Amino acid sequence: MQQDRLTATLTTMMARLSDASLSRRDALRIAGTTAAAVGLTGALPNSAIRASAQAASNTLVYGSGQDMSNLDPHTGHDYSIAWGQKALYDSLLRYEGNPGTLQPLVASQVTGDAEGRVWTITLNPAATFAGGAPVDATAVQWNFNRLLEKNLGAAYMFTPIMDASSTTVTDPQTLTVALTTPFGPFDLILPWVFLADPAVVEANAGDDGGESWLLGNSAGGGPYSLSRLEANNLYQFDYRSDYWYSHPTVTTPIQTFIWRIIRESSTKRIAMEAGEIQWGDTLSTEDIKALAADPRFVVNEVPSLAPFSIKLNNQVGPTADVNVRKALAAMFDFDSAIALTEGRGALLSGPLASNLTPWFDESLVPIRYDMEAARSYLAQSAYPDGGFQLEYAYVTGIAIEEQFGLLLLDAASQLNIAINIVPLVWPDIVARVANPETTPAMTAIYSGTDYVDPDNFLFASYHSSQAGSWSAAAHYSNPEVDQMLIDARSSTDPEQRRSLYNQIQQRLVADQVELWVYSEIANAAYDASLTGDVVQSVMGGDLRGVQYAAQ
Repeated sequence: MQQDRLTATLTTMMARLSDASLSRRDALRIAGTTAAAVGLTGALPNSAIRASAQAASNTLVYGSGQDMSNLDPHTGHDYSIAWGQKALYDSLLRYEGNPGTLQPLVASQVTGDAEGRVWTITLNPAATFAGGAPVDATAVQWNFNRLLEKNLGAAYMFTPIMDASSTTVTDPQTLTVALTTPFGPFDLILPWVFLADPAVVEANAGDDGGESWLLGNSAGGGPYSLSRLEANNLYQFDYRSDYWYSHPTVTTPIQTFIWRIIRESSTKRIAMEAGEIQWGDTLSTEDIKALAADPRFVVNEVPSLAPFSIKLNNQVGPTADVNVRKALAAMFDFDSAIALTEGRGALLSGPLASNLTPWFDESLVPIRYDMEAARSYLAQSAYPDGGFQLEYAYVTGIAIEEQFGLLLLDAASQLNIAINIVPLVWPDIVARVANPETTPAMTAIYSGTDYVDPDNFLFASYHSSQAGSWSAAAHYSNPEVDQMLIDARSSTDPEQRRSLYNQIQQRLVADQVELWVYSEIANAAYDASLTGDVVQSVMGGDLRGVQYAAQ
């Protein structure tokens, strides 16, 4: 019976491809055609390094559908930006492996007191910025303060627990951090304190404290310098021969790293097969299968900790009504959604992935596909007969997100609800969700893993102070949940934290804040000759631990 429903749903969805509201180009793309690859080679300027011999030239070209819209170490923050920031800047600590474990970088040691309030950071005296200045405690203090002052990007992790008086320089290699409130996983967020040379930033401060200049220039001391920037097209990073840090297992670091914007999955796949790129992300399941069958490539099989959800605007429009949100959950065919991933994900029961142990609450009972229940919830809402339109926004070029939109379109028509499917580039989604008045009713979002703790996913998405970030695109606001989130992150007692996080998960599911769909096995593939710490569980890659195998 379930299989019959899945088949019927998928057949109906594909039939939608011929609907007049979708162009022929849209239909071909969703069907997985490779027609979009025409003109591939000409898309990259002739001056770019050809990739047919990338391993020999020690160059890595990464094909991504997402731009690096802001490289400022203290204001930019998302998956693609993190790749650039980790190339240009050092951080206090770094993550490595799966699941991510902390490793020293600029900080050689980090210790906290029993309450998780006072932390001591000891610095490696060998650490330097690109210009040769030492990365000392005064410079680190300056970076903490700029991050807090800007209150953008990764600052969401720090502003609730620190202020301008939190840091004290003990000596050139020692910094004391007195948090305004206890925070047990403080060391877990230190990889997001990227360190810029204060002198370089201040020399280019302008009227905005250096924000405009740092969008496309580096003031860091990381392994790479930025040699080329073509927004929405290509970014080139060149290895610094005088970089102070050496990874213990890397003998030949990647010399040239190119981030190339390729939005279509089929185009990325053909570029990999042609040797033009060595890494592709957000690939369709069809393209992942094709690359998995090719021994030249490795397909990622590492399960993600991060949930994919369809964020529902909790403040504006019909989705501000909890019964409309419940109706949407009951009408959404989760089984068909999982079938579309073709084994590349696990169904979610709430806001945490089931493999985030021991924090996932196994007792959760989510709403599942039931059209009669959907009609009942809608009848209890302020819109008992439907008759409204909802915008569903997704990232241009990510086929699976578009296919989820088609599932919504098909089901909603049975409730007299119209769905307007709108593709947007990622920076436009970030801008739209900053204000509840401009936030789409439904937004497809892959959450990021900044640190391996439930606080990473729950505070960032559901504490009211975070509303307006892409992670908190639902604009959820609940004082009781706010307080539980604060209590859970402040505690150092594992059992108390687990009890609080269970209560939080139950309340979020009861409020049907969004549609939690699945935790993915990210559809990424890379050249089989890349070795080392290639795939990480924490958001954004770090090339410090990656190299090509000996040729």
